[in-house]
Amino acid sequence: MATLELKLPAELERFVAHLVEQGTYRTRQAAIVAAVASEKRRAERRAWLEIELQKGLDSESVGILDMADVIQRGRTRLAARKRRRSV
Repeated sequence: MATLELKLPAELERFVAHLVEQGTYRTRQAAIVAAVASEKRRAERRAWLEIELQKGLDSESVGILDMADVIQRGRTRLAARKRRRSV
């Protein structure tokens, strides 16, 4: 594993120290690795979303969004889910 010397602003350093003290992470390095990994996942999800949005914009199937219908279908699904739980 490559090493990297990293100097954080005081506020972030205190936050990382707090995470280690409370046991969320075993070391400062583990906290920083987790933060970078989380940012990587977020960037990957955003890239995927941008691709999917572009696919939708590029598609020729354009329709009118009927919010009343969407709400009604949601309520119907919710009611069915509640009935299944109560059985």
